[in-house]
This record gives sequence, structure tokens and C-alpha cells, in this order.
Amino acid sequence: MNGEITLNESVKEAIEIALMRLLQEKDINKITVTELTDVAGVGRSSFYRNFESVEDVAVGYVNRIYREYFKEKPVNPNSYKKSAFLPFLKERYMFIEQHKDVFGVLHKNGILYSALMKMDSEIKKQFLIADIDESRYFSAMIMSFSAGVIDEWVSGGMKESPEELSEITKRCLMGMFTRLKDTF
Repeated sequence: MNGEITLNESVKEAIEIALMRLLQEKDINKITVTELTDVAGVGRSSFYRNFESVEDVAVGYVNRIYREYFKEKPVNPNSYKKSAFLPFLKERYMFIEQHKDVFGVLHKNGILYSALMKMDSEIKKQFLIADIDESRYFSAMIMSFSAGVIDEWVSGGMKESPEELSEITKRCLMGMFTRLKDTF
């Protein structure tokens, strides 16, 4: 059974890599499942066994490289209590910068924000806090905020370093909380 899992993972990876190659040449909405599976060297049934759409392939690829990057960098689920939220975002920005070609292609195809929002549910779990009743809303807010910042950063050509973007994020959050506090 382990051989099957490994084989299936290699099939998924072949499809993901084929998509990234095709995205260099054409828009995602012009890529067919047949074309994708031909480039990947797998059958259409392999595609449908693993993915629902071509966009799902892009999300799968981002999830895989994200898990590989963070494998050595576990994040404490209660990191917000230890003032580690901004270091987590900085690490995420560093990941995006390291894979800017991938994220640039996703942005060019208009799927960067949605791909970031659909990323691995493990990221959301990192911000599910046991002692906060509204934890799932907090998690959604963090994911949406982070995806929006990254989308804007990529859209602007990623001129700022991850460190600079972390400082910008901090100033934006502080300003937002100050404005919110004044409205309540």
C-alpha cells in the first residue's frame, strides 16, 4: 500500500510540474486536462483521481512546496501569544520570495489570492486557538489578511524585502487596530 501512495504522490507531482511548465506559455483557462496529462505523461483518470480542476493542481503544487519549506520550521499554534505572529508572516514572505516565479505566474493568471486562500488547512489550524470561541473567524481573518498582503506585494513586483514587508505589515496592523479601537 505504501508503494501505491508513493506512486500516487509522484503522479500528482508530475501533473503539478506539468502545469507550472504550461503556465509559462499560456493562461490557466486555456490549459485543458488532456493537454496537462499529456505533458505530465499520465492518464486523464490520474488527473481526476487527484484533482477537481486545473486550478486545484496549482493549489496542490503550492501546498506541496509550502509543506516542504516549513517542514523544518514548525509554528506553535499559540504563537500569537508569544508575539510570533509577525515572525510567522516574515517567514511566509520569505517563502513567497524564494518561489517568486511560481507566485508571479499564479498572479499573472489571476489565481494567486484564491490559491493562497485555499492553501493547506494546516496553516489555518496554526491559528485555531483553543481559548478563543471565535477561533475559526480569527483564523479566517489571518489567512485573508495575509493573502491580501502577499497578492498586493506580488502585484507590485515584490520591491520590498520580506523584512521590509514585515515592518510594513506591523505598521498597517497597528494603524488598523488603533482606528478600530477608536470606533468602539
